[in-house]
Amino acid sequence: MPSVDSGSPSTVPAGRQQRRREQTRARLVEAAQRLMAERGVEAVGLAEITDAADLGAGTFYNYFQSRDEIVEAVAEASVESMGAALDRMTAGMPDAAEVFAASLRHLVLRAVTDPLWGWFVVRLGVAHPKLIEILGPRAARDLRRGVDAGRFAIPDIDIATSCTFGSLLATLHLVLSAETKDGADRLFAQTMLCMVGVPAGEAQEVASRPLPPLPVDDA
Repeated sequence: MPSVDSGSPSTVPAGRQQRRREQTRARLVEAAQRLMAERGVEAVGLAEITDAADLGAGTFYNYFQSRDEIVEAVAEASVESMGAALDRMTAGMPDAAEVFAASLRHLVLRAVTDPLWGWFVVRLGVAHPKLIEILGPRAARDLRRGVDAGRFAIPDIDIATSCTFGSLLATLHLVLSAETKDGADRLFAQTMLCMVGVPAGEAQEVASRPLPPLPVDDA
């Protein structure tokens, strides 16, 4: 009776090798995120990343061509997944003001519950193109939706988007640096709703609505 082939010798090792490569790359990304959160993006050298990942110095170039490339990878891993989760959470919300407020609240709460993530975002900074590329279009979309629905009064979407980014980073820095104020997420969302023209009483009500949990990515 012929034996059953459980996998050719060439494919099984290749699969293992791919998993090892993915694990090694993940170690580099995690180490870079931790160091950049602690010290700032510009203060971290490549040798420090490989040391923190407990890998040889030359290993870095098997996965990334430059420090900018690993910064982009860390931003993708840290911020894009958050942006995608916010997209899914707000997809069915009918009120543009609640979409804006709920997204801002979750960003603040993420920094409170995961300071490493928060410090990375703060130290990546508003000027870094990857952060703007990931979150900028989402913020502009939500603001434009509010204007189109008559919920927001904004003279310029681009300036309002910049104001939102600057205010978010300053608020994340505040909650990470000081004793966290209870309800900082609601207060921030309320303040930003007022900034875009929602009346104060209504802004407080919208920012205080029950906050849906972020959906879990099952992929």
